[in-house]
Parts: sequence; structure tokens; C-alpha cells
Amino acid sequence: NTPKKMEMMQLIVLLLLTSGCYALRCGGPLTTACLGETDIRYDPEASNNIVDQAEVWGRHEGYFRGEGQLRVNINDIFNAPVPATETEGVISVPFIDFTNKTFDGSRYYVYSLIIVSAQVTPRFAFGTTTHEKDGSLIFLRVLSNTTLAAAPSFANPSGGSDTLRSYPVDRNAEYISGNIVGAANGLSTLLRVCLDQKCNFLHESNDVFTTDSNGTVARTYSSEMTVQRIATGEEWVQDILGTYNSTNLPADQRIDPRDPCSVPGVCPTEEEWCTVDPNCSVSPYQEPSAHVRGGVVAGFVVAGIVLLVLVLYAIHRALVAQQAKRFRTLFAKRIADTIDVRGSLRSMSPEALAEEFKRIDKGVQDGKLSKDELWDFVSSGKAGEMDQKDFDALFAAIDLDKSGAVDFLEFCAFMGKCHDEYRAARVDRGSIVARS
Repeated sequence: NTPKKMEMMQLIVLLLLTSGCYALRCGGPLTTACLGETDIRYDPEASNNIVDQAEVWGRHEGYFRGEGQLRVNINDIFNAPVPATETEGVISVPFIDFTNKTFDGSRYYVYSLIIVSAQVTPRFAFGTTTHEKDGSLIFLRVLSNTTLAAAPSFANPSGGSDTLRSYPVDRNAEYISGNIVGAANGLSTLLRVCLDQKCNFLHESNDVFTTDSNGTVARTYSSEMTVQRIATGEEWVQDILGTYNSTNLPADQRIDPRDPCSVPGVCPTEEEWCTVDPNCSVSPYQEPSAHVRGGVVAGFVVAGIVLLVLVLYAIHRALVAQQAKRFRTLFAKRIADTIDVRGSLRSMSPEALAEEFKRIDKGVQDGKLSKDELWDFVSSGKAGEMDQKDFDALFAAIDLDKSGAVDFLEFCAFMGKCHDEYRAARVDRGSIVARS
């Protein structure tokens, strides 16, 4: 049984010591904290919805009408500079802007109709939140066909510098920036800010910067407008239709504002959405497997060592007890060969014990048994052989004062401990005699 117990305890210790090497669930009482507790990107419970990530998005959502001025250089609307001061060729053109900004979970829809110079131009923008979960929006697509570059087209996002993104500044402002591609390559920036507590009025400014072949950067487009919120979608539609009439917009130029996705190829497909939408794409921020905390591992190691020591100590005690049983049994058998006591050793008279003591003390009659004398006694007779280790343990058990010799009192004390073994030896001897 002892070897089996030893194997079992070793297995338990091994499991304790190696438990930290296996994948575990983070955030437990014994495991390392989840990264999601300090880094929102790794938190699967953190919302991907736009309005949950930044307050400004909810304040900027809705139907709006804006009026403003755009400034371009008619000499070259894509490359000629538009400085802040009046310059020959730079003109200011009034425009009216109707915008519907709608958020649907993690997705962002912007549909605008820009009326300028008896012409209406649609503008479409589609974006989503990101796996960063920091409130920023990435635009999947921005489309416009205006000839005055009011909103140049942007490349589809690829995670590089050509990606158009919108960032929350605070609860009132958002900032949009991204590289543009097309007839002119450059950078477009837009700032949209609430002007009142309820964000019913906003100010919007937009600038485009391009780089010429010499590497010179110039602002080539600028616009500003003040925007007012319209309460409902139906009021917004009626305002657009009324503006068509008030500006004498030709019937063939009028665009139905009700369904922007009726234009083929404008709205993204679900497959396209899911290239960036965090609600249907795989996040690169996956919670790694946790490990047992360092303190816990140390505790397991200490506990394992203590447990191992206890097991080894228990085994040692068991082996010592087995050895003591062996040498008491052999000693008792040898005593049984030389004396005949009807009963137990405890019933022996002092005289009988003294006589047995003298029988063993064959050398110098000094009232003490030397180690050699005791060895001669236990190794003779029919009791069986005792190995040197067991004999050394036997002598150590009898020699209580560790003097190197056994006196009569020590001999009597040990004889009292061999009561059970002596009785068993007497039974065995009787059986042998009866058989013979």
C-alpha cells in the first residue's frame, strides 16, 4: 500500500505544480486578470454601437439643413490654392446642404443633398465603429459627383493612411480626416461642433489640402456652414422639396431624398460592411489564455513541497515502524528459544529476566550488554537472520541513554515492548512442536 500511496501523492504534487501551464479562464480568483479589465479592445462585453462609445454621436445624429459658402479657385478647382485672403480667381459660392445622419448599431449612414448654382449633388458616406472601441468611426465608402469638389471621393479603407476616419473630440465636437484620391490627391479635414446645449445648431468647416509635383502643399478647397436640426424625417423631406421650388431647380435635376440606396452601387453590400464592421468581423484583439497568478503558483509550489515532505515523512515513519516490528519479532523469537514463560513477558519475574540477561552477557560480566554480545545472541539460534541495518536499529532502540552498552533496566524496558511479538513467537513455536 505504501508504494501506491507514494505514487498517488506524487501525482497530486505534480498536478499542483503544473496547473499554471494550462489554458485557464482569466479573471478567476486564482488566475491572472483579463486584459479586458484595463484595455477595452479586449473586452467582449464592451459595446460596438456608435452611440454607446461617445456621447457626441448621439448629439450629432438626426436631420439637418445647413447654409454656407464654399470657396474654390476657378483657375483650377483641384490644384489652385485657396488662401484665407481674397485672391484673383478665388470665388465664394453659396450652397444649401441637407443631411440625414443615421446610426444603426455599429453602422453609420450619411446622406446629403447639396444644392449649389441650380444644381443638386448627392453625397453618401457609410462607416462603422472599429475594433479599437475608442469611439472613432472608419468610413467604408464616401461618394460624391460634384464638379466643385465639395466632397472628394475617398479610397476604400485598408487600415492605411488613405482611410477616412471620424474622431470624437468631446461631447460637442467631432473631427474627420483622411487622404483623398482622384483628380487631386491630398488631405481632407472637417470639424463639426455643436453651438448650443441641445445641439440643435452646429457649425461645420471643411478644408482640402493637396500636394503638387514639387511637394508644395496648398489649401485648394474651403467651406463653412451653419446647420440647424430638423425635427422629423418627413419635415426634412418637405423642406428639401420646398427648396427645390424656391431655387427654381429644374425638374430633371431634382433627386428624391427618401431612398438613397435606390441608386445602384451606392449602398454597401452586407459582405462589404463586414470587412470593417466589428459586429460581423473578427477582432484582432482576442483575450489570451490566462495563467495561474504568480502568488498562487508560488503557493502551490510551497504547498506541494510541504505535502511532499509530509508524504516522505509518513513513508519514513512507516518504514521505521516496519523495521522496528521486524527486529522486535526476531528478538522475541530468539528470547522464546531460550526461556519458557507460560503467559506473557510481563509475567516474568525479575529473577527470570536477570537470568536471561546474564545468559546473553557472555563476555565480561560487567552487568552490561555490549553490541557484540547482543549480536552474538540474536544471530544464533533458529530465530532467523537479522541484517546489520535492523540490528543497528535494534541496539539503538534498546540503548536508551546511547552509552554504547545496554544495562539491565534498558533490557527490561525493551522486553516489555516485545510483549505481542513474544506471544506470537510462542504460538509459532508451539505449532512447530506439535507438527514435529
